[in-house]
Amino acid sequence: MVPELRQSLFGVEFQAPVLLASGTCGYGREYAGLIPLDELGGLVTKAVSVEPRSGNPPHRVAETPGGMINAIGLENVGLDAFASEKLPWLRENLARAHVFVNVVGRTVEEYAAVVSGLDGEEGFLGYEINVSCPNVKGGTMFGTDEAALAELVGRLRSETERPVIVKLTPNVPDIGIYARICEENGADGLSTINTFPGMLIDIHLRKPVIGNVSGGISGPAILPMGVYLTWRAATACSLPVIGIGGIRSGEDALQYILAGAHLVQVGTASFVDPAAAATVQEGISSYLAGAGIGSLSELVGGLRLPEHGQH
Repeated sequence: MVPELRQSLFGVEFQAPVLLASGTCGYGREYAGLIPLDELGGLVTKAVSVEPRSGNPPHRVAETPGGMINAIGLENVGLDAFASEKLPWLRENLARAHVFVNVVGRTVEEYAAVVSGLDGEEGFLGYEINVSCPNVKGGTMFGTDEAALAELVGRLRSETERPVIVKLTPNVPDIGIYARICEENGADGLSTINTFPGMLIDIHLRKPVIGNVSGGISGPAILPMGVYLTWRAATACSLPVIGIGGIRSGEDALQYILAGAHLVQVGTASFVDPAAAATVQEGISSYLAGAGIGSLSELVGGLRLPEHGQH
């Protein structure tokens, strides 16, 4: 018996539960010779903003114990170049894997401009909204400001009928509150989680290793936090959740799925092994076959809590 990995979400069928995470696979084409992209569930593109961005000064990436720190600065080609240079390749080369476009902006208007600017194009399923970018007008972060998040999600809902997936930050006291705000304002799903803030210091130079001083921590070290926050988000609302953070194997991915994720994203592991996403997908299938489980959907949210309650 070959286990069934398909999941029906966002009005379509995903042939498999594993996606490549934003910022780790470029715009898809960069991985075309390294991994069978069209056999995955899909991918999330590098961020797209209204204008091209050059990103932060070097160094932008460094290894940490159990992971990496990065401060790329949302470098990207911008809306026009993405639509004319990057999207056509995705449209022509991916027949089965679904594509989400990661969207960033400094203001609600900038986010809306990207969404409205792409909405008439073909070649992608929907949007992953990165709410960890600075809200310059208010000096806050969309992902940590309840009112700003509600306004943003509501505005983007009015701009498109495509799926709107909000990528939540872990840097809040209760991610469940933000999950519910997304649900109440029309989001179709959640991605949990984005990176954790951190920094490294070169003790010989007495300077930060990262040119931007601080950056985002990802990789195996954050897996327990990602699993926990995915569970918190999934139990706080009824939206489908995509789990992200430290996934290197089928067993890692299954922790997220048991916590309530329908899909998962593989990111940092791809830097160590470009075929990591395919390995994770194979690992999920092998586990299901070995356990005599016919369909992955049987495990979604299947966490068994201790009888004495939650802690």
